[in-house]
Amino acid sequence: MPRVKDRRRAQAGTTLIELLVSLMIVGIALVLIVGTFSTGLLDATLAKRDTAAQAIVQYEMDKVGASTFSVSAPNYSDCFATDNPSSPVPASGYRGSCTGGGYSIRADVEQPSPSSGSLQMWTVTTTSLSDGLRIGTPISIYKANR
Repeated sequence: MPRVKDRRRAQAGTTLIELLVSLMIVGIALVLIVGTFSTGLLDATLAKRDTAAQAIVQYEMDKVGASTFSVSAPNYSDCFATDNPSSPVPASGYRGSCTGGGYSIRADVEQPSPSSGSLQMWTVTTTSLSDGLRIGTPISIYKANR
């Protein structure tokens, strides 16, 4: 019977290989969890920016539609802060810089071609101020003199 006791004592500990395999499994699981969280954070940030850009384009289209028809209507820019309720703030001049704090998107509203009689075409372009790149494609709308 003493041999059975010795065999149990020999099998009581973990070997180095078992320890390395378990550490490898825990490491892979940790990398997958961190990767999932970082991807989710990036997706949420991009969705927030795209939603803000869509809201800004809709705001500018409504603003152009509500304004009176003028053959010599000037182009303009507005600055928007996606986390600040005090936006929009008119930029200083067309395609002006958005000075001050917290602005993250600029909307440029222009007439790329002169109006022909009773029809105007307006284009709304949104630009990210953090990297200077355009968000999406410019949206064009037509305004008629009624």
